[in-house]
Amino acid sequence: MHERDILQDQIDYYRARAGEYDEWWFRHGRYDRGAEFNARWHAEVDAVERSVDEWLARQRPGNVLELACGTGLFTRRIAPRAGRVTCVDASPEVLAINRARVAGANVAYIEADIFEWRPRERYDAIFFSFWLSHVPDSRLGEFWGKVGAALAPNGSVYLIDSAYDPTSTAKDHVLPGRAEGVATRKLNDGREYRIVKYYWEPRLLAERLAGLGWSTSIAQTANYFIYGEARPEM
Repeated sequence: MHERDILQDQIDYYRARAGEYDEWWFRHGRYDRGAEFNARWHAEVDAVERSVDEWLARQRPGNVLELACGTGLFTRRIAPRAGRVTCVDASPEVLAINRARVAGANVAYIEADIFEWRPRERYDAIFFSFWLSHVPDSRLGEFWGKVGAALAPNGSVYLIDSAYDPTSTAKDHVLPGRAEGVATRKLNDGREYRIVKYYWEPRLLAERLAGLGWSTSIAQTANYFIYGEARPEM
């Protein structure tokens, strides 16, 4: 399958998955791994959520850009801590869920393919969660160039993504190799889609972003998440 076709399949997948997306975050249905694994997951969720809150407290942003905002799991944390939030996502279905969850007067929504979208202003802070892993390797430089162009002087980027752990996903999903770059994902009704999926390790991601002109501080929880800050090198 051509890269462009996979990217369209990826959009179609997240549109179709909108109503069941939160099952993954809250460990329901096919994502329920039992009490021990669920407790481990929720403890690590708490850690990355606290890290976002601390970043926002340090940054005190007047305006924030959230890319691939999804159903609002992090928008709901960002909106009360920022003057304005601009949320971008290609799925109208997840944007509708986000609006209902956040209901913030300071939040604006843009329905757009992030690879095609061009920012019209610069932002004090840019945030994306579980998005970088869906950026093809061939588009990584272009994506970070867009992020850099959208970031105001002294601005900061914060990212969260998936670490490589087979218990992080649905029980009927099989993880591809770390660097394979494409995964097959299944919905509750059995429909299957192909998506871009890279599992970055903090050291390798830091090295790659350094080559693109970014200084990073990225950590990993024990099992499930990578998270941290990136700034353009001066």
